[in-house]
Amino acid sequence: MLKRAQMYCKKSNSSCEEAISFLEENGVIVSVRDMDKNPLTRRELHRILGYQNPKYYLDMTSPIYSKKKLDIKLPPREELLEMIVEHPELLRQPIIQSGRLMTIGVGKKQLAEMFQISTSDNGSGKNKKTHGVRNK
Repeated sequence: MLKRAQMYCKKSNSSCEEAISFLEENGVIVSVRDMDKNPLTRRELHRILGYQNPKYYLDMTSPIYSKKKLDIKLPPREELLEMIVEHPELLRQPIIQSGRLMTIGVGKKQLAEMFQISTSDNGSGKNKKTHGVRNK
């Protein structure tokens, strides 16, 4: 069965490019929505993020996060979603969905688990596919 992912990110973000490369190298078909060109609406944010804890998807290193004092107190959910629409840099990236599964940010281990990708690390820091093919 083909594995597919929907990714929401800014293409200029190196973490997004890293995630796209990792998934495609491992046979996952990735559809990318560039949030610079096509920002998410409040309704889409609500659908994608569900009722997750905001600390999971907010970028706490964003200058807006501190400026809006979100480190002190978060506004009600709907107000927070409106704030994200106004300041998309508040979202951690990339957001990767496959069916009902979702992960935010890049972690090859998380992506490998999410897409059931078998990898090994030979110490070089690069993952190598191990799809049952033996090295000769």
